[in-house]
Amino acid sequence: MDNSSLPKLALRKFFSLPACRSWLKKNWRRLRFYPSLMPTDVLFSYWNQSEWPDYQDWLNRHSMRSIEAWTQCHREGLAWKTPVKISLVTPVYNTHSPLLYECILSVKLQTYPYWQLVLVDDGSSNSDTLKLLASAFCQDPRIDVIYGQGSRGISAATNQGIDHANGDYVIFLDHDDRLALDALHHIADQVKQNPALDILYSDRDMISPQNKRFMHLFKPDWSPETLLSGNYLFHLMCYRRRLLEQLGGLRSEFDGSQDYDLILRAAETNPVVKHIDKVLYHWRQHEASVSLNDHAKDYAFEAGIAVLNAALLRRNLNASAVEISDLWRGMHRVKWKPIADCDINYITVDINTPDNYSKDVYRQLQDKPYIAILGQTVTPLADDALQALASWLSIEGVGLVCGKLINMQGDIDYIGMNYRADGSLCIPYQGFPVSEAGYMAITRIVRNISAPHPYCVVIDQELWQQLGGFNPVFQGPHALLDFALRALNSGWRCVVDPQYCFQIEEDWLTDWPEGEKEQFASIWENWLENGDPYFNKNLDNTSSDMRLKNQRLFSAKY
Repeated sequence: MDNSSLPKLALRKFFSLPACRSWLKKNWRRLRFYPSLMPTDVLFSYWNQSEWPDYQDWLNRHSMRSIEAWTQCHREGLAWKTPVKISLVTPVYNTHSPLLYECILSVKLQTYPYWQLVLVDDGSSNSDTLKLLASAFCQDPRIDVIYGQGSRGISAATNQGIDHANGDYVIFLDHDDRLALDALHHIADQVKQNPALDILYSDRDMISPQNKRFMHLFKPDWSPETLLSGNYLFHLMCYRRRLLEQLGGLRSEFDGSQDYDLILRAAETNPVVKHIDKVLYHWRQHEASVSLNDHAKDYAFEAGIAVLNAALLRRNLNASAVEISDLWRGMHRVKWKPIADCDINYITVDINTPDNYSKDVYRQLQDKPYIAILGQTVTPLADDALQALASWLSIEGVGLVCGKLINMQGDIDYIGMNYRADGSLCIPYQGFPVSEAGYMAITRIVRNISAPHPYCVVIDQELWQQLGGFNPVFQGPHALLDFALRALNSGWRCVVDPQYCFQIEEDWLTDWPEGEKEQFASIWENWLENGDPYFNKNLDNTSSDMRLKNQRLFSAKY
């Protein structure tokens, strides 16, 4: 297969776009020395530019950058005996035609050929938009253009597209965004490996007004409680079509946050979810988009709060949601009615004698619904902090919860931990000022974690009984870390809630019992080798600031 197998008409028009012509003019000196470059190679180079030097370096090492790579991936998909059919649904409304063109082109150039693109025009009046939809460019047997009756809104238009979709799975693609050229290949490959998948999502980045990529978002694996802090999934989102039909599609009363409403309702069906830790979606930033201007669509953020409160009510949880006022828009805080004090078994352990950790816990155990373990020098900064934390355990499947710890200098000491391959702990943003929001705002939002704090944790008594307490192999704090991983393997989850803060007076990581780290790493060797599900493998777990993995040092800051 050669370049003739790609849509030539699409490429000719692409190179006539003003933004691309400007780029070609700036790069002609370099390109003229490489006459062997095919048009697609130039397109790959153009679409893989970044404003950030470190991210550009990452893109150079991880992106598809040649027709040879495209062809190899294409041939692999063609060889599959029972290919998955994927439908993409794209509502269109007066879209700037060059942006819509790039969006459609990113589908037509997919390495995976078994797709359907449903373009639903929602009453556009822009002549350029309508001309493009009616042009030869869209006259592909795999592209269906549907014209709605007037403008009915994004949910209604998307539902019309879903009704028209004939794929096994449906992807939502915004009319001004782009897909990575191997996006559908990776989706289909995962479904081929596990046909039970209901939902798939990927990592994403953003496209600046200068058409350069930046603002990467490397996400954790499926995290139901992180989702209550905001829609961390965004794009790329792929649903089994039968699940969308079961849910009744999108709801127009939540236009602006219809995707958030959909995933929260989908989460209640106990779906099989897969996170693909690759950047497969590029979200475009422009003045009319939420990605550039928080106030471009205030109604969307108001709808987001309404969506979350509707979910809390639907799940019979004694809580309400508000927007976090001093973070970027769309980040939420769940406020609970605290658990009754009499339902909590308070246990104090001595940080200075970690060898006695397990004994201290067992010595003070009582038959109460919740077990709160606190170091003797750990002080809640609010009287009801532990009771409020325990409220998270009223969510089915949540078995452990921690708060945010601050050291005596007023800096972050703990806001959730993750594991490295050798079993050692990665503590993001430890020692950073409390004002530091961190990557994906992890120091400020509720999220799922794998490693709770041994000296600030509340445990569900039901989980404790189910697992038979601590593993007697461990006497020190690894007893809790092992307990938490056994809980994860049993389908339970652990949460950290940073709105409830505790002050800790001393270093709690020293003098843990000798040999227990090695024993822990041996028991959990396979789990550790697979990687912590709540820490994206594209990020560096040897640093505390969640920088890109294998990041080279550049002078530019962001």
